[in-house]
Amino acid sequence: ENSLKKWEFVSDKVMGGISEGKFEILKDKKNNFLRLSGIVSTENNGGFIQIRSLINPSINVLDYKGIYLKVFGNNKKYYLHIRTQYTIAPWQYYSHSFNAENKWLEIKAPFVNFKKSNFYQPRKLQNQHLRSIGLVAGFNNFFAEICLAEIGFYQ
Repeated sequence: ENSLKKWEFVSDKVMGGISEGKFEILKDKKNNFLRLSGIVSTENNGGFIQIRSLINPSINVLDYKGIYLKVFGNNKKYYLHIRTQYTIAPWQYYSHSFNAENKWLEIKAPFVNFKKSNFYQPRKLQNQHLRSIGLVAGFNNFFAEICLAEIGFYQ
């Protein structure tokens, strides 16, 4: 997927947090990309900024091995969050962490490595349908800056 206009910005302000951020659609010599940047703060029960896109129609995880993304970062830890038909509450998602280096990299995130965020979710993603995907900076106090040029599914 390289359509960069289907993304929206979300922060912890929806639950009273104070993290600040934005996303921009940019271009360099080789890539069109999204840049998520801002200050992540864990104060006031906060701790994240993210860009999120709905997946419509939903995708069955049995059809793919995982998600790949092409990113450029600031040598910090970031997360992919996916939501399925079983993640109804805002705090429910499946998560995969990765380090975004200061160069363009392709990251592969196998579905078997995603971890659930809540006790009530199924432990594994088997036979679930993906409804949204998010690129998340969070859970520590830091300056986030990550660029996303491509994201998709691999078999």
